[in-house]
Amino acid sequence: MKKTTEQAKQKQGRKAAGRAKGAGTLERHGRTWRAVWRVDGVTYRRSTGTADKREAEKRLAEFVAPYRLASEAGADAKAAKMAGREGMGATAKALADAAKAKRAEAGRLSVPIAKAWAAFNASLSRKAVSESTARTYEGRWECFAAWMKKNRPNAAGLADVDADTAEAFMRYVKGQFSPKTFNDYRALLLMVWKVLDKPAGLDGANPWKEIATLDKETHVRRELTVEELARVVGPLEGEERALFAIGIYSGLRLGDAVMLDWGAVDLVRGFIQWKPRKTAKHGTLVRIPLFPALASILAETPKRDRKGAILPELAAEYRHCRQNTGRRVQRVFEAAGIETQSETGRGRKAVEVGFHSLRHTFVSLCANAGVPLHIVQAIVGHTNAAMTAHYFHVSDAALQGAVAVLPDVFTPAALPAPQGEEEDGDTGTADAETLEAVPAELARLARRLAKVSPETRAKVEELLVKEGA
Repeated sequence: MKKTTEQAKQKQGRKAAGRAKGAGTLERHGRTWRAVWRVDGVTYRRSTGTADKREAEKRLAEFVAPYRLASEAGADAKAAKMAGREGMGATAKALADAAKAKRAEAGRLSVPIAKAWAAFNASLSRKAVSESTARTYEGRWECFAAWMKKNRPNAAGLADVDADTAEAFMRYVKGQFSPKTFNDYRALLLMVWKVLDKPAGLDGANPWKEIATLDKETHVRRELTVEELARVVGPLEGEERALFAIGIYSGLRLGDAVMLDWGAVDLVRGFIQWKPRKTAKHGTLVRIPLFPALASILAETPKRDRKGAILPELAAEYRHCRQNTGRRVQRVFEAAGIETQSETGRGRKAVEVGFHSLRHTFVSLCANAGVPLHIVQAIVGHTNAAMTAHYFHVSDAALQGAVAVLPDVFTPAALPAPQGEEEDGDTGTADAETLEAVPAELARLARRLAKVSPETRAKVEELLVKEGA
């Protein structure tokens, strides 16, 4: 029987090495050893990646340790509950503390800080985000991990990040970045700790909850004047010229403008139809009418070349390093003599003019031209009118025009005529020369202020004062 058993093992092509209960075993898997262990009725198998038996035993112990500790922690927790029911308070507390310590140690072994980001991304409870947001998140995590390695080298797992460590890191972030970025770092780390609570053995401890958010600075990118736009685009050629035309006349963000492809452009019907990357998860699709100048620039590309990216060189640069594309855009503004940064009042400078300023400009130009806000909202892909209003910068002329049409209740002669009253059959529009030549008609013309330009209205008011009206 013993010989038969040995032959069966050889036939299966593996050689088992016994271990203490719960320690697992090694079995041959081709030329290497494979670790096999069983915890709470579940069997786990994992390659050690080595043919050396001693090295394989070390790796087996590493694989098994977090599972064994987690199992022991569960047993201690159950025992703590039983002790509590029997009135053994001190024993219950000791067992509960032991369970917590074992869960934390299991977390350090299974989810060390160096592997926490991979574990976070693999979790099914992680909230889905766009590709660009994911890259931003990863960059912030790498900043945190580098800071921990330098300032807390002995911290192995997330459980080793206590309130003091969290506060020290956030002080570092506060000194480097804006209040908004500070809040973004806090939100990300809070989320990572929440998602990895169980595998990292945190027992609900989340030190980032204790960090208060900062008041955001109300600093936004400004819109550009028509004169500034002319200075910016004047010297541009090639893809840069097309990029700025897309930004000015579509309001697309830099990433969308750079990555725009010919499949989204209909030069015949005169529309761009595009799904912005920032709101892609919501399925937002924008339909942008082509401004003649933009259509003309796009039409310069021969029909045979209208495939793939509209700006292939810039798209390749953006995929490789977005920062390089951003710096290229800033150099264009600076070459036009436009100050791109301003003081924030916190000893730092913030970007005041950038490619995103063209989005603000597009919204403002549309709104000041009388385009209804809900239509502008649809074009730029904002999910609500409040966001569009945030981008809307009202011009001085529009503000003056809005106030000028209000009735002057303090000057009876300037009030509108009662409904049905004749106005001497005159329905024309007054100009400055007429007002100067016929002062007797000032009262009648004042009732039609809404029909004239701001300059003419100013002249009317000046003459009214002279005539004592």
